[in-house]
Amino acid sequence: MNIQDPKIVDEIFLSKKSAWLYYVARLNQNEIAKKIGLSKMRVHRLIAFAEKNGFVKTFVEGGFDQTFKYENALKDKYQLKICEVVPIEDQNSDPLEMLGAAGARFIMNQINENNISEFGIGTGSTISAIAKWLPKINQKIDFITLNGSLTSHNSIQTETGINQISYKTNGECYNVGMPLMLVSVEQKKVVENISFIKEIMEKAANTKVKILGVGGLFDSSQIVRSKIFSAKSIEKLKKAGALGDVAGNFFDKNGELITIKETQKIFSVNIDSFKKSTTVLVAGGIEKTAQIRSVLKSGLFKGLITDEETSKQL
Repeated sequence: MNIQDPKIVDEIFLSKKSAWLYYVARLNQNEIAKKIGLSKMRVHRLIAFAEKNGFVKTFVEGGFDQTFKYENALKDKYQLKICEVVPIEDQNSDPLEMLGAAGARFIMNQINENNISEFGIGTGSTISAIAKWLPKINQKIDFITLNGSLTSHNSIQTETGINQISYKTNGECYNVGMPLMLVSVEQKKVVENISFIKEIMEKAANTKVKILGVGGLFDSSQIVRSKIFSAKSIEKLKKAGALGDVAGNFFDKNGELITIKETQKIFSVNIDSFKKSTTVLVAGGIEKTAQIRSVLKSGLFKGLITDEETSKQL
C-alpha cells in the first residue's frame, strides 16, 4: 500500500474517522453516513477496513477527540453552523489535498442529504483541489461562478476550478469569463448590465449553498501571482488594511469590509447574498491564518473546512 498516494491517505483518514464515530462517539452507521456525506454501505466498509488494518484496538487511532474540540471551539468563537477540522499527520505538509477531499465530500453530502442541485463557486487553488476529488455525478448539478476569474485570458478559462468541477456532472457551468478586477468602475457598470451576465450573477446570488476559498495579498497568493491586480491597486488595498479575501471581497484584521475605489472595480456577486445562504469556506495552511481569521470575524460565513494546524491558530 502506497500511503503517499493522496487517495489512500484520504481512505485511511475516513476509515479512522468512521471507526472513531462508531466506537467512541457511539453514532450508528446511518448517523455517520449523514455526518460525513457517505453512503451507509461505504461507512460499513470503512469501519471494516479500520478493523482489518489494526486502527481499532482498545482505542481508535486518529485523535478525532481533539479535532472535535477544535470544531466546537471554532463554532462558538465565530458563530459557525458547520465546521470540519481535518487532521494532518505531517505538520509540515500542504493540507490542500485533504481540504479538497473534504470539500468534495461536503458537496456530495449537500446533494444527497439536502437535494441541492445548484452551487455557487468561488475561485482559487482550493476549488481546483475540490474538483480533483469530486467523483462523477450522474445528476443535473449546476455550478455558478460567484466572481470574476484570476486571468484575463479567455483561452484558458476552461482550466478554472468551476469548469473542472462542472465536468464531473451532467449539469451546467455558468462562468462569465470576466477578470476579477476590471479596468474602471465605468467598465464594470457596463459589464454588469449585459443581459446574460446579469442573469448569471442573479442566479449566483440565489444559490442556497456557496463554496469559497480564502486568499489575500501576500506574495504567493493567486491574486498577486496572476497580476490581474496592478501593483498600484494592491498597494492601495494594503494601505486600506486589506488582509483576507473571499470572492474579491477584502476584509481588514477586524473583519470589516474594505470599501475603496479599487474594490468598486471588482467583479463579484453582491456580498449580502452570503448571509442568505449556507456559505462555506474551504481554507487552510498556517501561512493563511491571519487571512482566514479576518474573514471569519466578518460574521458573514456559516461554515469552515480547515486543517488541524490552522484550527489551532484560529
